[in-house]
Amino acid sequence: MTISTMKIFNLHIRFVFVLIFFCSISFGQVKITARDSLKTLIASSYRNDIFDNHKDVLRYSTELYYLAKNKNDQESIMFSLFEQSRIYFMENKYGVTLKKLSEGIKLAKKMKNYNMLCRFTLIYQKVLLHLDYNNNEIKVFINKCTEFNQHVKNKDDQHINTIYILVAKADSFLNNEGLCNDMDKVVTLKTQAFQESLKIKNNNPLKTFTQIYALQSLSWSCALARDFSRANSYLAITDSLLSKNPNYYFNVDCLITKGAIENIQRNHQKAIDYFEQAINKAENSQAIYQLYTVFPMISASYGELGDFRRGMEYSWKAKDMAEKLQQLRMEGHNVAVITSINAEIHHMENRSEIPYILLIIGILILSVLSYYYFKKKHRIIPVSLEKLKDIDEGNYSERNISENDADNNKKLVHLAKEDINTFYMEFEKNYPVFQHILKQKYPQLNLSDINFCSLIKMKFEIKQIATYTNTTLRSVESRRYRIRKKMKLKGQDDLYIIVSNIS
Repeated sequence: MTISTMKIFNLHIRFVFVLIFFCSISFGQVKITARDSLKTLIASSYRNDIFDNHKDVLRYSTELYYLAKNKNDQESIMFSLFEQSRIYFMENKYGVTLKKLSEGIKLAKKMKNYNMLCRFTLIYQKVLLHLDYNNNEIKVFINKCTEFNQHVKNKDDQHINTIYILVAKADSFLNNEGLCNDMDKVVTLKTQAFQESLKIKNNNPLKTFTQIYALQSLSWSCALARDFSRANSYLAITDSLLSKNPNYYFNVDCLITKGAIENIQRNHQKAIDYFEQAINKAENSQAIYQLYTVFPMISASYGELGDFRRGMEYSWKAKDMAEKLQQLRMEGHNVAVITSINAEIHHMENRSEIPYILLIIGILILSVLSYYYFKKKHRIIPVSLEKLKDIDEGNYSERNISENDADNNKKLVHLAKEDINTFYMEFEKNYPVFQHILKQKYPQLNLSDINFCSLIKMKFEIKQIATYTNTTLRSVESRRYRIRKKMKLKGQDDLYIIVSNIS
C-alpha cells in the first residue's frame, strides 16, 4: 500500500468515526438540533437582506413555533412569536401581528422576561402608530418600555432596547408631516440613540442592524430640521454599512431621505431620481407603508417642475395607496385584542416579591377579620313590603342605578382630568356596550375615534378635551370633523345627539 493510499484510507477511517460520533448523539436530540438550526437561520436575517428572505424567516419562525410547542420549550416559542410579529408587521398584516403580540406578551409576563416584554411592547406601539392612534396614547406604552428595560440585566440588550425607545419617544413628538415645534429635541433624542448603538459589542449580530436603524432615523429628522450637513454625514455612514450589509428596507428609507433633502434644496429632478429608485425597490418588496410615504413626495416634485401629468399620476397612486392602507387598518383593527394587550401591559404581576403561601394566608386572615367586623357592626335590616313592591315594579332598582351612574360619572370626570388613559379603561367598564354599538354602526371608526366619542358622551367641551388629552384646540376640532365625516353626519350637533343617546 502506497503512502498516498494510506493517507486516503486514514482520512476515510476518520470520516467514518466522526460520522458515527455525530449519529450517536443526534438521534436523541433531533428536535433540539432542529430548533437551534432554525434559530440560527432566523438570526442570520439580521445580517442579510430582510425583504429578500422575510418569507423564509416567517416559514422558519412558524416551524420553530410548532417544534417548540411539542417540547414545551417556552424560550423558543417566545423567540418565534417575536419574529412572526416582526415579519407580519412589516407586511402590514396588523390583525395577525396583534394576535402574535398578545400571545408573546402573556408568555413574556409569565416567564418574567422583561427584555422580550419590552421588545413586544415596542412593536405594539408601532402597530398602534400605523393604526392611526394619537401620540398621547402611544407615549404610555413607550414609558412602559422604559420601565421594563430597567429590569433587563444584559447590557447589550439594554442598549438595543434604549435605542428603539429613544427613537420612538422622539417620533411621538412629530405630526403626520414628521415635524414638530421643537425639532432640536427630536434630533437630540435620536443622536442619543445613535451614540447608544456604539456601545453594543462588535460581536453582537444585532449591532449593525440597530446602528443602521438609529442612523436612518437620525438622518431623516436632521433633513426635516434642515441640518443638511449632518443629515448627509449620517447618510454616508449608513451607505457604508449598507454596502457590507445590504437591506431593502433601509435602502428604500435612505433613498427617500436623500430625495427629501434634494427636494427641500429645490433640486427636484435629482429628488425624483432618488424617489423613483425607492419606488422600484418598494414595489418589488410590496412595502406598502413606504410607497404611501414616497408617492406624495414624488408627486410634489413633478408639480414643482411643471410636469403636472406625472404629478397627477403619482397623486392618484398616493390616493390608491392611502385607501389600501386604510383598508388594511380596518381589517387588522381588532378592538378585543387591543383591549386585552393593554390590560396585560398595564397590570404587571409581582407575585415573586411575596411568597405565594404567605399571600394566601394573608387573604384568609383578612377575610375572617372582615367577616367578624361586619357581622358585629351591621345588622341585617328586613326589606319592607313597600320596597319589595318598588323592586317588583322596577322603581327601586332604577333609582339606585341612576344614583350609581351619577357617582360613576363623577369618578370618570375626575379620572379624565388626572389620567386620560385610565379614564378610557374605566369608561369602557361603565359603558360596556358603547364601543360595540359605535363600531357596529360605524365600522370605519378606529379606537382613537371611539375614545374621543366617549369624551363627548361625558359632555366635555372642546377646550376641556384639548386639556385632558394634552392636544391643541385645532387638533381636537380636526378630530371631531374627521369623525363626523366618517359617520356621514351633516352637522356637529348630530354627533352629540347620537353619542348621548347610546346608553
